Amino acid sequence: MTFSSAKKSSWKNRWALISGASSGLGCHLARQLAIEQANVILIGRQQDRLDRLRSECIELGAPSAVSISLDVCDKTSRWSELKSILDSQGCDLLINAIGKSDRGELSQLTDDDLRSLVEVNVIATHRMTNFCWDALQQSKGVVVNIASLAGIVPGPSMGGYSLAKHALVGMHRQWRIEAKSQGIHFLLICPGPIERDDSQDRYSELASSRGLDPQTAKPGGGVGLKRLDPKELSVSILRSAANRELELIRPAKARLLAALLALWPSFADKILIKKLNR
Repeated sequence: MTFSSAKKSSWKNRWALISGASSGLGCHLARQLAIEQANVILIGRQQDRLDRLRSECIELGAPSAVSISLDVCDKTSRWSELKSILDSQGCDLLINAIGKSDRGELSQLTDDDLRSLVEVNVIATHRMTNFCWDALQQSKGVVVNIASLAGIVPGPSMGGYSLAKHALVGMHRQWRIEAKSQGIHFLLICPGPIERDDSQDRYSELASSRGLDPQTAKPGGGVGLKRLDPKELSVSILRSAANRELELIRPAKARLLAALLALWPSFADKILIKKLNR
């Protein structure tokens, strides 16, 4: 599939900031925004990747593209440079695509393991959103937080990641309520495993070092879900953001399991255990 262009893009000439743009879903979202002729601000840690993506975005149709190497987890990063851009251009759309996954049973994880996962998946999102708050308030903009299916249902040998993403989902929903009176809209994205070039071996070494089933090194911990096309997902996310929807869960059937966990946890646990015992 190629990237899709919108007949009437809601993001044309608007300013969109993507944190975590240098790889994964954040990179795909930046490209799709460029095709929809949005101005993009690309945030990530690897300047060389960001620079290549910036050039690509211009070629795809972005009126302007800015790349800033910034570690959102580091308070000493280039925040002043980003502030100058927000002060002059504003922000209509903030996409928090920063994330860090893991493989391991909760009993195997140290305090430092959990701190690192919460720092990247939760605190970095809180920090970036707070930083852009005034610009978002002025534009009555949209915040998109990329969580995971692991943020609404447990996954196999993904205890720390699930813990962190559940925290992100909780923070997002709290912020959604608090921000409503200020005109800022919050959209939550909970995708299942997403296709990527290194998806089969990213966690092989970690899973092996912790004595885990090799299947858990695969996307989603090896659950039997079809890999999501990141380009199709990017189109859906931007459409949902433009329509100011509340949540996007893929695959949609996972919403039923999340509801079961709240309404009938014993039955939901049986389903999960059966699926996790591959």
